[in-house]
Amino acid sequence: MEKIFEDNYLPEELRKKRLKDVIELNSNYGKEESIEIVYYLKSEQDILEVAKRLAIDETTGKWIGKSKPTSLFKKCVADVDKIYVFDKGEGIIFIRTPIINLSLKKDPLYQILMLTIGGPVLEFVYYSRVALIDINLPEKILKKFKGPRFGIEGIRKITETPFPYPIIGTIIKPCAGLTEKEVAKKCYFAAKGGVKFIKDDEKMLSPSYCDEKKKIKLVNSALKTAYEETGNRCIYAPHLIERIDRIKETARRYIEYGATALMLNVILGHNFEVLNILREDKDINVPLYAHSGGRSALSTGNRRIDETVITKLIRICGGDFFQHGVFGVYDTHIASCDQKLLTHLIFVMRENLNGIKDTIPVAAGGLRIEKLELNLKKHYNKKFGYGVALLAGSYLFSHPKGPYYGAKEFWEKIKDILT
Repeated sequence: MEKIFEDNYLPEELRKKRLKDVIELNSNYGKEESIEIVYYLKSEQDILEVAKRLAIDETTGKWIGKSKPTSLFKKCVADVDKIYVFDKGEGIIFIRTPIINLSLKKDPLYQILMLTIGGPVLEFVYYSRVALIDINLPEKILKKFKGPRFGIEGIRKITETPFPYPIIGTIIKPCAGLTEKEVAKKCYFAAKGGVKFIKDDEKMLSPSYCDEKKKIKLVNSALKTAYEETGNRCIYAPHLIERIDRIKETARRYIEYGATALMLNVILGHNFEVLNILREDKDINVPLYAHSGGRSALSTGNRRIDETVITKLIRICGGDFFQHGVFGVYDTHIASCDQKLLTHLIFVMRENLNGIKDTIPVAAGGLRIEKLELNLKKHYNKKFGYGVALLAGSYLFSHPKGPYYGAKEFWEKIKDILT
């Protein structure tokens, strides 16, 4: 049986069920002339008929008119390639939608989203559960995306982190109520203790008491001082707060102030498209941290978008970092509760995609020192080494002796584990 994913991942709906049948229909469209869309479906009706109907509804809709459908119309209708049946009315369906319905001169991302999830697929009542679990793009579309600028190899080079070491980082805490000087002071001590990457908390929103220009300049100066004193190179990603029509201008300005990376929410705050816009700008030549806040609102429930799709879109659009969760931590974020999902998302961030670089998985959200060894082990790969960014925010900054000792303790623990 052909695998749904090379790493044998299954969506949560099918984990405890056995494959009962494979219906091979053989699409009229080759893989290079179509987008393959993979859905999980559950319906009281016959899954084959439901799948065929969904393929039509998600592309052309039914033919309207008294005459017979035109030959062009027939060439535009998506069809079903195969179905994996796990139970009556339940399974995985593979739909191929022809790319002649797209304009390759226009924005590909918008069109992909319209064809796969922007239509009424999550709205229809003729099935009770549905999940978009993967999108496979042909090379002629995939090459329209630049993907991450750096990947783990590039970030290691910038931060002077030797292979196979991970990127140790932190998140500015508390998330609000800090002046510019207080932020810079925290960054200084964290970098002095060995941190390689610092990002703003997502709730740091450029309030009046913490001017973004002053903050970024002070942090940049603090990190330079820490480097001069210790030789530890650390980069900083301020939270990019801006309207989409001004976001490139603001991003360039942040870099002029001294930002050596940028973070933005790409799921609910902005969207994948904004990430793509920033990545394509040659003047925004810094790592992009794609913040994950809000993804569980999309990826959980009876009508959802699997995190596979969210992660893949973030990668092709240029996210250098993406937080997937923490192994061994079940009391903080819902995503971390599904350890099989975390393993699969690492695969998605690294799998071969037509030369697109890898996105660095970020282990954050309740990360504590006693979970470092497990998370290092889970992220190890011969090619990428310990290719993970280990971000401890509250734990590091709440250290009894301060952030310098919190960072130093993390760094010493990692060295002990790896030597």
